[in-house]
Amino acid sequence: MIGVIGGTIAAVLWGTSGFVAARSARAIGSLVALAWVYIVGLAVALPVALSTGAPEVDGAGAAWAIVTAAAAVASLFLMYAALERGPVVLVMPLTAAQGGLAALLAVGTGEQLHWLAAAGLVAVGLGLAAVIRAPADAAPRPAAAIVLALLSAATAAAALFGSAEAGGAIGTPWLLVVLRATGVVALALPLAASGRLHAPGRAGPLVVYSGLADAGAFAAYIIAASRDGVVVPAVLATQYATIAAVLGILALGERPTRPQLAGVGAILIGVAVVTAVQA
Repeated sequence: MIGVIGGTIAAVLWGTSGFVAARSARAIGSLVALAWVYIVGLAVALPVALSTGAPEVDGAGAAWAIVTAAAAVASLFLMYAALERGPVVLVMPLTAAQGGLAALLAVGTGEQLHWLAAAGLVAVGLGLAAVIRAPADAAPRPAAAIVLALLSAATAAAALFGSAEAGGAIGTPWLLVVLRATGVVALALPLAASGRLHAPGRAGPLVVYSGLADAGAFAAYIIAASRDGVVVPAVLATQYATIAAVLGILALGERPTRPQLAGVGAILIGVAVVTAVQA
């Protein structure tokens, strides 16, 4: 049950954060927006982690934390870059492939997968393919956004898989600190040193929300995956794509085609099957 609850919370927070991220990336640029997201996340995560005391870290835990942090920073950077170049209704469902990929990694390392759950993953994959496909009379899809979104999914899958191991080793609060601090060091500090990290201005509330929501989503997912395994929370969390796509349709005027709507339906059904069987 913890896996279902944690995955659902992560989906809601990541879905709304992704929608907001699209607006902030287009307003102030993906690099600056993401830098402020990391700064906000670190400002929130560090006091919480300090209140829990220093973690006991062994070599394996440190290695998992480093791998997870590098993959998480790369995936979020790629997602913001994709959202700057393409519509939410296209980008977010593509990045949602991370859940299925993380589930496959978990199965490859010993986690059991029921055959019905495997069928559900196939349905998710077919749904994602339908969301990507453009009708013959439509304008060409932004190729850069598609490539960036798929790369984001691949690196995020590594982060989802590794975070379960790292969270169990050093604790959720300190893993969040590592994830946010890595982003600050890799992105925010170089931008500040070069004079390109300007104030977010009107996008301030957007980056604050994204920073809080992204950190909260990762916390919910890490707790769920550490206790109930990767498959259920990882696949369930992919519903953030549906939430972000719906918000894009309602608020940004993005219009999906019928095949895309069918694809979203297939994703929903596939995730429901995986969650019901594996839980």
